[in-house]
Amino acid sequence: MKFLQFIVLSICSGLSLNAQPKDIFGSEPPKKPDITETAPGVFQVGTVKLVKAKNEISFPASVNMNEGPMEYLVVTGKGKTHESLMVTSAEPFHLQVAMLLLNCKGSDGRLIPENDTKPVPGEKVVIEFHWKDDKMPKKAPIEKFVQRVDKKPMGDDPFVFNGSRMFEGSFLAQRDGSIVSLITDNAAQFNNARQGRADDELWRPQPKGLPALDSNGTVVIRVLKSVEKK
Repeated sequence: MKFLQFIVLSICSGLSLNAQPKDIFGSEPPKKPDITETAPGVFQVGTVKLVKAKNEISFPASVNMNEGPMEYLVVTGKGKTHESLMVTSAEPFHLQVAMLLLNCKGSDGRLIPENDTKPVPGEKVVIEFHWKDDKMPKKAPIEKFVQRVDKKPMGDDPFVFNGSRMFEGSFLAQRDGSIVSLITDNAAQFNNARQGRADDELWRPQPKGLPALDSNGTVVIRVLKSVEKK
């Protein structure tokens, strides 16, 4: 655990969260998360669960919309909730810590190209939503709940962990509440890598198969490629 605490301190130092103006996060900047090992190789970082053997993190979320223009798939209460499929109570800072503990570097300072035919820098991930329907467990890739206005197929390209950015001492994902974005957003932690991500009018919820509004569940994010160990 001392090693993990060292990693967290290093992450906190690298993000320079203590240098941010207090009003960005409300009364206080986010606190360094407690990391608890709940089982061998399984850790809890705030409300974020990390399973090292699966290269996977997960956190609670609820269905927030089922119609209308949509730019995000997951945001916090500080994010664009009126344009997001799901809302979570998880802290973006805790998500960042968990992904870094999986040795994911994200975009490593590179911006996402505006040209949507070019790749998004970072680690490829699969994102699923797990929930219960009549007490029966269900799960689906999160893109199954998305449709395009032009009726073209969504495609099965993976999402990418780009890791958000620091700007003038602010960790933008924490400030803006942006976690998973459909449109190109360097402040979000995970971005859509599909063509069409440059169009903020293209995306809508897919009602077919989508759990009811306010349904609670779990967002599960798994890193696809093996990440080089330091």
